[in-house]
Amino acid sequence: TPMSFLLSQRRDITSWLARWFPKTPAKAVVAQKTPIKVELVSGKTYRWCVCGRSKKQPFCDGSHFFQHTGLAPLKFKAQETRTVALCTCKATQRPPYCDGTHRSERVQKADVGTPL
Repeated sequence: TPMSFLLSQRRDITSWLARWFPKTPAKAVVAQKTPIKVELVSGKTYRWCVCGRSKKQPFCDGSHFFQHTGLAPLKFKAQETRTVALCTCKATQRPPYCDGTHRSERVQKADVGTPL
């Protein structure tokens, strides 16, 4: 019947949406246990990886989307050209910059690729 077709179609759309856009975002995973020093160029916009799954750390490569994490990169614009340490443990309180949290026992005991 047309009604059962519509219901099954709605169920398919709902499951597709849930898979691509989870209600609860995944937790970020530890990408590395040390920061990466990079030279930021004044006025340039960067996308810092929030999820920890990018293969181009510390920057986003879209892994958050393809792995359905519900997370998104942090976009920021460099105010001046300078070398900075960007966080890769994903536990910093000053994202995207390293604040030394990677030295904590909690991060050092964690396995790379696992959430804290």
